[in-house]
Amino acid sequence: MNNNVQAIILAAGKSTRFNTEKTKLAETICGQAMILFPIKLLHKLNIPTTVVVGYQETTIKKIITDQHTDPLNFVVQQEPKGTGHALACTQSLWEKDHILVMNGDVPFITPETITTLYNQHIQYNAVLSFVISSTNILEKSYGRVIKTNTQIKIVEAKDFTEEITPPYDINAGIYLINKNFLNQYIATLNDNNANKEFYITDLVTIANQNNFTITTLKAPFDTIRGINTFQELLEAEQIKRYGLINYWMNHGVRFLFSHNVHLDHNVTIGQGSFIGNSVHIKGNTIIGKNCIIQDFSYLENVIIEDNVTIYSHCVIKNSYIQSEAKIGPFAYLRANVNIGQNSEIGNFVEVKNSIIDQHTKAKHLSYIGDSTIGSHVNIGAGTITCNYDGVHKHKTLIKDHAFIGSNNTLVAPITIGEHAFTAAGSTLTTDVPENALAIARATQTNKYDYATKLRPHENTQETKSTKKNTDEFSFVGARIIYPNTPEDEQ
Repeated sequence: MNNNVQAIILAAGKSTRFNTEKTKLAETICGQAMILFPIKLLHKLNIPTTVVVGYQETTIKKIITDQHTDPLNFVVQQEPKGTGHALACTQSLWEKDHILVMNGDVPFITPETITTLYNQHIQYNAVLSFVISSTNILEKSYGRVIKTNTQIKIVEAKDFTEEITPPYDINAGIYLINKNFLNQYIATLNDNNANKEFYITDLVTIANQNNFTITTLKAPFDTIRGINTFQELLEAEQIKRYGLINYWMNHGVRFLFSHNVHLDHNVTIGQGSFIGNSVHIKGNTIIGKNCIIQDFSYLENVIIEDNVTIYSHCVIKNSYIQSEAKIGPFAYLRANVNIGQNSEIGNFVEVKNSIIDQHTKAKHLSYIGDSTIGSHVNIGAGTITCNYDGVHKHKTLIKDHAFIGSNNTLVAPITIGEHAFTAAGSTLTTDVPENALAIARATQTNKYDYATKLRPHENTQETKSTKKNTDEFSFVGARIIYPNTPEDEQ
C-alpha cells in the first residue's frame, strides 16, 4: 500500500464549536495532542503524509515536529474555503496513484480500517472509496450517506432536509481517491451550499453521475468518531482511557476505582501493581512490577522500579525511583530526582535535582535541593539545604552513613563527611570532616524567674527558683554539656 498511496491530513479549520479561539487539534487525549493520532497511524502504515494547515499553523507544526521526527510536507490553506479547497491546495504534491484523505480529529481510526479500505478500493478498481458508519442516533456533526438503488451521495448536515429513518449511515470523512480522477474533477467543485464552501463530499456525487465505481466500508462509530466540541472531547478521553485501563487490567494490574484514574497512553505498568483512587499517571511514566501507588498521587515522566510504594497525595515529576523505595505521603519530587534502593522519602519532604543513594531516610518536613546524598544517611526532621544564594545554585554533598540532626540548615556549597554527625538546630556553613560532630548554634541562656515580670498578674506568690544543681549534667541533642566547663573544651 505504501508504494502507491499517499495521505493528506486536513488540519486547517478554526475549531469554532470549541469556543476557545484555539485549534482543537492541540487539545490532548490521554496525554497526546489530537493531531498526532492520525500522524502516528499513517507512520505505522508507512504512508507518506502531507498536512494541510491554516488556522494557528505555527502551533500545529510545532506539535508535529516536536513529537514526530519523520519528514512531513506542510501545505498552507490561506483561506478557509472548505475541505475540497484544502485538498486542492495539495495538488502539486500528488505523486502516488491513490490519495488517502482524512481529518485531523479522528483519534480512534485503526490500521485495519485503512488497510481494508485500500484492499477493497483496489479489488473493485474504484475511483473513490470512503468509510461510513451506522448509528441509531442522528449525529448532527456528520454528513448523511444517502443510497437509492445504484445512486449514492453525501449531504452535509447543514444542507440535509430529507426525512430518513434509523439506522442512519453517516460519513466518517476518510476517503481513498484515484489521482487521475482527482486531477480531472477537483476543479469542478462549487460552493453552492449553506456554508458557501467547497466540499470533498461533492466528489462522490460527481463520480456517481459519471458512472464511476464507488465503494464504501462500514466501521463501528466509536472507531471513526470525530471531535468538534468539548463534550465530544470528554467522550473521546473516556473511551481512550477505558481502553488503556482495560488493557493493563488484562496484564495483571489492579485499579481500585478505575473511573477516577487518569492514564496517558504512553504509560507502562508492571504486573501485580496496584493503582489507587484518583491517581494521575502521565507522560512516559514506567511503573515496575508489584508497586503500590496510593490514592490521589500524581506521577509524570517517572521511572519506578519493582516493589516501590508511593503513599497517598504525592507529586512526582521527571524522577527515577529504585526498587523497594518508599515515598510519601505528601512528598514532592519535582525535577531530576534519583531515589536509591530501599530509601525513604517521607511526609512533606520536597526533593529537587538531587541523587539519594540506597537505604537513606528523609522522613519528615525537609527540603533537599541540588544535593548528592550517600547511602545509609539519616536526614533529620526539618532539615533544609540552602542551595540558592539569590544568584547561583550550589551543591550539597552528604557522604555515606552521615547523621543530620533535626532542624539543620546546610548552607551550600558544603560537604558532610562519612560517618559525621551534626547536632540538632545547627546552621552549618563550612564542611564537616568524616567522623566529626558539628555543632553550630547559639549558646542557650536561661533567665530565671523572668516569666513573673512578664505575667505578674498570674503569680500570687513568689516563684521558686528552678536553677539546676551545678553537679548535674544534661544531654542537648547530640552534644553533652558539662556545667562549669569552658566553652572551647566542651
